[in-house]
Formats: sequence, structure tokens, C-alpha cells
Amino acid sequence: MAPPPDEPDRPRRPDAAMADPMLRVLRERHPEVDVVVLPRNEPAPAVPTLDAGARDTLAADVEASLDGLLARVVTVAAPIGRDGGWHTDEWGQQWYESVAVVGPLEEGLNVALLRATGHVLVGLGWQARPVPGSRPRLEARRRGGLTATAAVRPDALVVKLRTVLVRPAAEAVS
Repeated sequence: MAPPPDEPDRPRRPDAAMADPMLRVLRERHPEVDVVVLPRNEPAPAVPTLDAGARDTLAADVEASLDGLLARVVTVAAPIGRDGGWHTDEWGQQWYESVAVVGPLEEGLNVALLRATGHVLVGLGWQARPVPGSRPRLEARRRGGLTATAAVRPDALVVKLRTVLVRPAAEAVS
């Protein structure tokens, strides 16, 4: 295929395929093949930097959100195991994750609680959807970046809430 004719008022851009050694060989050996070079992805958005007080407030908000969700969903007397903490990835970015395990539950109640969790999340303004697979589970997102997942175990329901990625301020790094 021949390149489009040059328009006199627009300068022709250099062929991006000729800048790459592999694509240049392809273009030279097979001129009949159209080579399309897609633009690079934009860099990831900047991660907000939070001081220790703001991180504590963010963690408390996640815990309060999980408490409110569990209060609306769990209407049966069942033990609830809780855990929460900050996690750090290899680039020094952090997120807070709070986990609740409701159980042991009677047979079938775990799936009923999962459905109720999805309905409550949607009612609270989250965007929730089921996740395909062999085990019933769902994912949800809320404006501001908070994410939730819920999954069933044979006799329990596991609910996790997670914050957006943040970077600790210099004084918060230990």
C-alpha cells in the first residue's frame, strides 16, 4: 500500500516503524504490510503523598466503611474476624487494607450474604459486579478509589476494603 500523498500545508511525520530496528527490517522486506505503531501509554498518575495524620485518617475511614457495610449485611449471629494494616509495594507506594471474615456460617448462608453484600454496595453508591469463575465473588469500586472484594469460602464470607495507592511523606517513612 502506498503512503498517502503529502499535503502541501502539513509536514509529513517521520515513519515510526523506521525508528525501531525490528520494524524497519519488516518494512524493508515486506513493503506490502501495513505497520501501525500505537502511541505509548501515558505514565501512571501521580500518587498522592500523605503525612502520618492523613494516613491514619484514611485507615480509620476504611475501617468505618467496613463496619458500616458489615452492620447492614450481617444480620445473623456469627463471629467476625478482623484484620487491617498498611502494605507497601516495591516502588514504596502504600495502601491500607481491612479484611473481615464472617463465619463459620450454616450451609448456603455464605452465598446469601455475598448477594446481600452486592446489593448493599450498590445501594451505597458503589459500582459492583460479579467476578466470573468457579467460586462466587464480587468486586466493587467507589468514587475516590476505594475498592471492595467479597468472596465465599465453604463456611464463611470474606470482605476486603482497600484504599488507593499513596506515598508516605518523608516524616512518615520509618
